[in-house]
Amino acid sequence: MFSLSPAFSFLGILSAALSIVLAALAVYALVLAIVFLRLRIAELKRAAPPTNNL
Repeated sequence: MFSLSPAFSFLGILSAALSIVLAALAVYALVLAIVFLRLRIAELKRAAPPTNNL
């Protein structure tokens, strides 16, 4: 009887590691986007002409 359980467990570990890596990359991209947008908004606020709300 040929058993495929080691192959299945190896593929399970491989797929779990791949999904963890993809999730980490997604979080990293999200953090980069938030930091970039905050810097861009601050830059646009500095470049905007002053408003006189008297």
